Amino acid sequence: MPPSETQVTNTGSFVVCCGIANESAEALTTPFTGSRCLGFEFEITERQPFGIGIPWFQAYLDGGVATRPFTLNGPAGTLDVVPSAKRFALDTESTVITVGGSETPPERIQRFVDVRDELEPVARWVRIIPGLGTRRYVERRIAPGEEYLIAGHTERQQNEILLEGDLVITDRSPRRFAFARLWRAVFPTVVALAFVAVGVGGIAL
Repeated sequence: MPPSETQVTNTGSFVVCCGIANESAEALTTPFTGSRCLGFEFEITERQPFGIGIPWFQAYLDGGVATRPFTLNGPAGTLDVVPSAKRFALDTESTVITVGGSETPPERIQRFVDVRDELEPVARWVRIIPGLGTRRYVERRIAPGEEYLIAGHTERQQNEILLEGDLVITDRSPRRFAFARLWRAVFPTVVALAFVAVGVGGIAL
């Protein structure tokens, strides 16, 4: 079981806490849906060709995060949470907006794209190929009043213990969160072993 807030007493210890996220500073607005939030993560990809004989794939174009300090309120008390925008992993349900290569994005997305210098319009040669140029605008957020599981290390500021810095914030259950982290750690090894097995099999033949 995750420790309760009253058990978070040691500086630098790794803890996993559950509770309701609430505002302790000015809220943010997500870039694509305009939702009020305590932190968000976004990603933009575009369907492009990749080599010869390989299906279309989603090429990464842009992404980023933004956070605000907030509180995590549980049965045992309140814990201050200060995520670092440079070291911050948000594992929550995604909102995905898909826009075809020749379609006009919704007004809010268009305004966002217009101020991102690194985001060029879909290339003309990409638009004329059926199935290419489609962009996915992916958004994840920390919603006020919702329950989250937060994993990270504690720090002490002004005689108060808080969660700060390199945090993982998820809306999964503790069991699903643990399974997902384990799978992410094991999956690359499984893939590598599969390639090795295929290579050895090819040599044997």
